[in-house]
Amino acid sequence: MSIKPQKNKKKIIAVTGARSDYDLLYSVYDKLNTSDLFDFSIIITGPNLSESFGYTAKSIYADKFRVSGTIFNLVDSNQKIGRINSIGLQIPSLANIFFNEKPDIVLVAGDREESITVTLTCAYMDIAVAHFFGGDIAKDGNIDNSIRYAASKLAHIHFPTLPQHRENLIKLGEEDKRIFVVGNPALDRLIATKELTKNDTISVITSKKIVENYCVLIQHPIITQVDKQYDHIRETLEALLEKNIHCFINYPNSDAGFHDIISAYKDYAHKYPSNFTVFQNLDRVTYINLLRHAEFLLGNSSSGIVEVASLGLPVINIGERQRGRIHGDNVIFVDNDREEIKSAIDKCLHNKDFLEKANKKENLYGDGQSSEKIVNILSDIVIDSDLLHKNITY
Repeated sequence: MSIKPQKNKKKIIAVTGARSDYDLLYSVYDKLNTSDLFDFSIIITGPNLSESFGYTAKSIYADKFRVSGTIFNLVDSNQKIGRINSIGLQIPSLANIFFNEKPDIVLVAGDREESITVTLTCAYMDIAVAHFFGGDIAKDGNIDNSIRYAASKLAHIHFPTLPQHRENLIKLGEEDKRIFVVGNPALDRLIATKELTKNDTISVITSKKIVENYCVLIQHPIITQVDKQYDHIRETLEALLEKNIHCFINYPNSDAGFHDIISAYKDYAHKYPSNFTVFQNLDRVTYINLLRHAEFLLGNSSSGIVEVASLGLPVINIGERQRGRIHGDNVIFVDNDREEIKSAIDKCLHNKDFLEKANKKENLYGDGQSSEKIVNILSDIVIDSDLLHKNITY
């Protein structure tokens, strides 16, 4: 594989399955879309196209990217089998779109269904894949870790976030020449997002007069603990009730167990409307500003590990998800235990030493300049047999 400028316009397709991965790579998509060097489009699939999860595809259309395909593969099930059926439905549709579109490079992020379906399909079709966020490690036993590593073994180009992630990819037998440490492009958009006042932000979400401090909750199910999700989320909600701080709650992802979490949210929001406000999804500007004015973020979203340190926001990571990942001084890890959560809330509200560390806005995951690096690499990389035909280094 070699890197040198090429004259021909590259055809690049990105695959997005959920609002989360779309937001992470938006800054890259925007630069590709406005460059004369690329013919760029997006395939929309998964929860993006589900009304149950807010039909977030509307944001992609609103951003005016060319959509080269839509795949309605999500099996709306609270059972583990639903996710694997969704994967099976996605692969032939991807193959058909790739066959017709003939992309030079396909982009995919992370550790969800799309990362494994895209890399597997492209590997069999001799299409170059650039995979983002490989080499990351969470010691939480979740299937996402295995998917992330399997996708890395199938991908041709790696855009890990940190030097430590690069070393992990090398340990997998990946060739160093394929790996480009670029930071996390999510920070490019986050840092550039315009600031809204607290009142303007809240008025977009609710008509409630919320003048006191508030927090934000994003908690996703863990498929190895499906039968515990309702009890786990109740520990969190009860802790928030006892601390009497208003909480804005974002819907979970589509993993098995999400029905129980959403059911608990609806129950508590109905019983305690002055304490809880639930929403499916928000536009990016509103969401970032909701976090900007929050006292803390809690739950188990990767946003708490990767992004919100740039906002100086304290984070309470609850349960096993995200354990073992590299994180900043703004993160507190607790179990699904009401007393531990309450103690962490007190620390986020009152511990001056902890708040001073969090308020430094130091982020290990990047400086807001990642997308430019990524686009330059994609522009220069040569697609040849050296790129497409992979070897293991050991």
